[in-house]
Amino acid sequence: MEISPVATRADLEAFHAVESASRAHDHVGLPADPLEEWLPLLDQPEVAGERVQLYVGRVDGEPVGSASLRMPLLDNQQVVSCALMVHPRHRRRGHGRGLVDHVLTETRRLGRSRLFVQVAALQDAPPLGLALLEKLGARPVIEDVRRVLDLHDHTPRGRCPVPDGYRVVQWLGQAPEELVDGCAYLMGRMTVDAPMGDMDYAPEKWDAVRYRARERAVRDRQRLLVSSAAVHESGQVVGMTDIGISLAEPEVGQQWYTVVDRDHRGHGLGLVLKTWNHAQLREAAPRCRYLNTWNASSNSFMVRVNDALGYRPVETWTEWQLDL
Repeated sequence: MEISPVATRADLEAFHAVESASRAHDHVGLPADPLEEWLPLLDQPEVAGERVQLYVGRVDGEPVGSASLRMPLLDNQQVVSCALMVHPRHRRRGHGRGLVDHVLTETRRLGRSRLFVQVAALQDAPPLGLALLEKLGARPVIEDVRRVLDLHDHTPRGRCPVPDGYRVVQWLGQAPEELVDGCAYLMGRMTVDAPMGDMDYAPEKWDAVRYRARERAVRDRQRLLVSSAAVHESGQVVGMTDIGISLAEPEVGQQWYTVVDRDHRGHGLGLVLKTWNHAQLREAAPRCRYLNTWNASSNSFMVRVNDALGYRPVETWTEWQLDL
C-alpha cells in the first residue's frame, strides 16, 4: 500500500471514498462528513488551535485506507489524535497495520510522543484493531457511548422553564460579542470538568480569539453552528451547548459541547439548554432528523439528561493511548 498526504481534490475524493464506505458499512446513522466540509483543509490545515493532516492509502491506484491526524498547537503539543479506516472490501490484508506504522512514523517525525486512537464497536462484529493496539503497548483510557436522537419519531420535549436568576441567549453561527469571553472560558473548562478517564491530556487554553477562530472554521467547512447559553443575572455566562449541522447534508447533526459552570450546577441548566437548543435547531434546520452525541460512560449527569431527551445508545467507542 502506498500512503501519501492529501494534497489535491483528487486525493481528497479518494480519502472520502474510504471514509464513506467505512462509515456506511460499520455504523447506523453516522455517515461520513460531506466532501464539502473537507475542502477548506486543502488550503488551510491549521484552524482553531490545531493542525489537521489527511492521508490516503492506495493499492494499484485504488483507495483502500485513510488516516486523519489532529495536532494541538496551543496546548498538548506532544499529542497526535488520529482516526484510521480501511475500506470494507480491503480488510484483513495488513492495510490497517500499514496505516498504523505510517502514523507512528509521522508522530515521531513531528517530535510528538503521545498518540490517541479512537476505536468503535462495529455492527455485529468485534472492534477492528484491538489486537494490534495491545501488541503495540497501547492502553484503553476512556469509554464513550454514542447515542442517537430521532427528531422525527420522538415527540419534542419543548423548552424547559428557565430557573429564576438566569436567562437563555441563542444564536446561529457567531456568538454575541458580550458573551464570547464567557463562552471561551467554558470551552476551556471542558477538559477540566468533563470526565477524561485515564487520558494524559492537559487542560486546553481558550480565549476569545480561539473561540472566534473555531466559529470561522465551522463556517468555512460549510456547517451551521446552533448555540444556546445560560447567562446569570450577574452577566456571567454559566452554561452553553452547541450543535453542528452540515449545510450540504443537513439530515444528520452532531451534538458538540455542553458544559455548565460548577458553581451553577443543581438548577437543571443542562436540560434547559439542550431543550432550548433542540427547539432552535428544528426552526433553523427542519430537515435534520438524527442527532449524534458521545458521552463518557462515567458521565452519569449528562447520560441522564440525554436519556430524558430521548437519546438512545447504539454503540461504544474507546479511546486508546500510546506513549512512544
